Amino acid sequence: MRRRLLLTTLGSSVVCWLVSLAVVVSVAWHETSDVFDDALEEGARLAIQLGDSLQRDGRLADDDTAVDPSRHRVRLAYQLISNEGAMLRRADRAPRLPFVAKPDEDEDFHNVWADGKLWRVYVRQSEDRGFAVQIGQRWDDRSELLSEMAENLVWPALGLLLLLGLLNWFAIRSLLQPLERIAQHIKTKSPDDLSAVPDAGQARELQSIILSLNAVFGRLAEAMHAERRFTADAAHELRTPLAALRMKIQLMQRMYRGPVDAAGNPVGDAAPDSMKTALQVLRDDVDRSTSLVENLLALARLDPQQPQTLDKQDVDLQSLMDEVVQVCTPAAQAKTMMLNVALPTTSNALTIRANRPLLASALRNLVDNAVRYGATGGRVRIEVETRAHRLRIAVRDNGPGVSKEDRVRLTQRFFRVLGSGETGSGLGLSIVARIVVLHGGELSFDDGLDGRGLSVRVDLPVR
Repeated sequence: MRRRLLLTTLGSSVVCWLVSLAVVVSVAWHETSDVFDDALEEGARLAIQLGDSLQRDGRLADDDTAVDPSRHRVRLAYQLISNEGAMLRRADRAPRLPFVAKPDEDEDFHNVWADGKLWRVYVRQSEDRGFAVQIGQRWDDRSELLSEMAENLVWPALGLLLLLGLLNWFAIRSLLQPLERIAQHIKTKSPDDLSAVPDAGQARELQSIILSLNAVFGRLAEAMHAERRFTADAAHELRTPLAALRMKIQLMQRMYRGPVDAAGNPVGDAAPDSMKTALQVLRDDVDRSTSLVENLLALARLDPQQPQTLDKQDVDLQSLMDEVVQVCTPAAQAKTMMLNVALPTTSNALTIRANRPLLASALRNLVDNAVRYGATGGRVRIEVETRAHRLRIAVRDNGPGVSKEDRVRLTQRFFRVLGSGETGSGLGLSIVARIVVLHGGELSFDDGLDGRGLSVRVDLPVR
């Protein structure tokens, strides 16, 4: 908008400047032509007086010619012509033949060609004196004076045009600052901050837009709050029946094992294997539903939180990594996977300012995903390295990996890569991404170990 306004104002200014310049040149040309014509008339009057003086002295028809005052800016050339049309006397720069052989009695000024030049000639008849005066001025002399005047005017005019452009740029920049401030306020908005844009001090024309925008933000905030509240309430209500259902399934599994004696040996017939398998599948389904509900509750708790209100403390990364490895080791051993941690070699304890429970939950999710989707007998490596005021934690594996097209969608809620053969809710990386954002960090993906698998990198500020 600023560029369009500037181009519009400058374009219209240039057009007006060119039109005004054309008007000035036209008026100047008309006025100078009148002045030059007056000079021709005055020169003719003086030439008649010169002719009268020479005639009294008997030198009117002498061969010598008058000196041409070429040093003057207004250069005129006169001719004294007898009534019979003979040249009596002329100026140095005047043609040898009369300017006008047969003057028109009704016209005093004539435009004629003489010696290959266009002249403006004034003819004054003086039959009682026996001669006439023809005094002329070349048109290129007139144009030269006008061009000099134009050259003297064009640079100040261009300077004024440049000044006008600067003034327009400053005025447009100042007048559009309220729009820029509003744009900055809107740019800072996010699903976590839908507060109203301040309208105090804004231009009257913008206040209606701000009021409408704030109304949209208000409705959107209410809708998102209602959605989060519904998710939290639904997940909370589902926890109890799912827990009760799991307990009943466990009880049924014990019942279908059959009676046992005092030594614990089975007595009588046990339930068929098909029944045991069906109960185990049902129990696994309940466990997956419980995990989904827990993840939904976690997201419902994380969504309303703000980075500036997050409770943080100094976290020892060594103890945090030991805790994460301890929790994830049984799953890694079940797939005969090697799980190790690489910390920077430093004598001081490596600490970071963070919320320990949330950071531990994020790392557990990452390592659990690496173990679950990694190859049997593969490797999972947790690398920690310090950069300029940043701490990078990378969880790498050498499993089948994720395509670059799917990596951009990994943090979307309920998105799961097809063909992995593993169960899940598709919320783990969404939770990790939200935790990283609350800590002011960045989450990114790359190739894993040995150019295979997946690498999930978490960059966090040190302080």
